[in-house]
Formats: sequence, C-alpha cells, structure tokens
Amino acid sequence: MSKRTPKKKADTAPTTLAPRDKAMLIGVPILLLAVPALVLHFSSISQQTASIAKTVEGWKTTYHINDEQAERIKQIELDFHGNGSPFSIKPTRSKDEKHRHHEDISRLMSPEDGAHFMKVMEKSEGKH
Repeated sequence: MSKRTPKKKADTAPTTLAPRDKAMLIGVPILLLAVPALVLHFSSISQQTASIAKTVEGWKTTYHINDEQAERIKQIELDFHGNGSPFSIKPTRSKDEKHRHHEDISRLMSPEDGAHFMKVMEKSEGKH
C-alpha cells in the first residue's frame, strides 16, 4: 500500500489593492459627485449675477442711475440676496430687513427717484 502524503496548500497572502487601484476606487466616485456639484455651483452664481445685472440695468433708465451707482447697487443686491449658490444658506429676511434693504438702494438715487423706487417696492411687496 502506498501512503499518500497530503499536499500542502501554498499559503496565500491576503489580497491588497495597489495604491493606484485604491486611488481609483476612491477618486472616481468623488469625481463623479464633485464635478456636477461644481458645475451647478458656478452656473448658479453666474445666473444670479446675470439676473441682478439685468435688474439693475433696467433700473438705470427708470431711476436715472449712473454706472457708479449701478455697480454699488449690484453689490448691495449681492450682499442681501446672496451669490445664488445652491450650497449656501439663504437667510429668511423680515419685512423690516427688506424695507431697510430698499432704503439702502434708494439712498443712492436722487431724492425723487428714490421715493419713486420705494413706492414701487411697497406696491410689489419688495419683489424686484
């Protein structure tokens, strides 16, 4: 009778990922999430800036605003309404805060145009 000797299985080392594979495993999902988020962020900011610029351009003729006043009003609008990023928290404004915001803008205009601006804002309930 022949005696069989059991063959020893080769000890296998636990499989580990190469650093490049780890980077791919982590990096690809991050990129898939980060790229659309960045596109959304910057396009929203661009749209908000364009919207404010369009509004203020309309006010230039209505309220006789010069370019310097228009730039200051744009900055007031951005400070009050935010940059439009979907990742920023937009505070809820009270009626008094909105009124003060409109007063800040009207002070940059002539007294007559500022008074007209305030009347329009009151009639439209602050929407511009």
